[in-house]
Amino acid sequence: MNYISADFHLHYIPSYTLYIQSDLYRDHLIVVGLDNDVLVYIAYDNEKPSLEATKILSFPFENVYISLPHQSLVWVPSEVFDPTDLALYKDYFVETKIDKIQYKQIESQGVTALYQIDSTLQSRWKNAFPQATILPSFSALLSQAFNNINCDLELLCVHIYGTQADLFLFVNGEIRLFNTYEIHNPDDLAFYVLSIMKNFSISGKIQKVLLSGASIDSEWGKRIDIYTKQLVEMKSTFDWIVKNKDVSLSIKSLNTLADLSICE
Repeated sequence: MNYISADFHLHYIPSYTLYIQSDLYRDHLIVVGLDNDVLVYIAYDNEKPSLEATKILSFPFENVYISLPHQSLVWVPSEVFDPTDLALYKDYFVETKIDKIQYKQIESQGVTALYQIDSTLQSRWKNAFPQATILPSFSALLSQAFNNINCDLELLCVHIYGTQADLFLFVNGEIRLFNTYEIHNPDDLAFYVLSIMKNFSISGKIQKVLLSGASIDSEWGKRIDIYTKQLVEMKSTFDWIVKNKDVSLSIKSLNTLADLSICE
């Protein structure tokens, strides 16, 4: 999709914010104005960018936020984590060079997330926008999940993107699991959800499931609804104003993008 609003003006580019969600196959570009209005939305296969996408990426945006999927993820209790000890964890990652391991503290949970992002993907965007804030997609996912935590129940968050799903489970307000699974159909997703329920002794139905990257009436949502008492779509903290109906529907699955600015 290529959408460029008539309200998009080149001389206002320094005041606009460019949001990018990218993986190894597909890119999504969203330009947001000062009034939180979506002025541009372009989606394309990253090996074949459209002419419009190439033009947008050539503009000198000053505010750029980029969401990239993590390649590996390791959780360490913050009380025992020391950045000088990264070598202790290198064998758990795809790339074993210490300078390829990044980390982010999750203060409310008392844990530190160690992760990697595909080097080629990260280099591509760093070269395009050296000043950009690049964050792993789980940052915004956790931020939105924290707004839905109830210490008295289980909360399973499911984020669908491409052929993968990030699943993370909170029990009594504490994170107990965060993992990425390869999925190709609802049966695959159901298998992993049921495995989590079994491993954590959740009988009957999960109290609440928060779905991201897909709508509750999608094939993913309909399957997950079988295993929960309450299925809710994850919503961004910030609401973008979208005047085009088709664009509104298209960016609905990009709910994590809007929250990147509060995850730095």
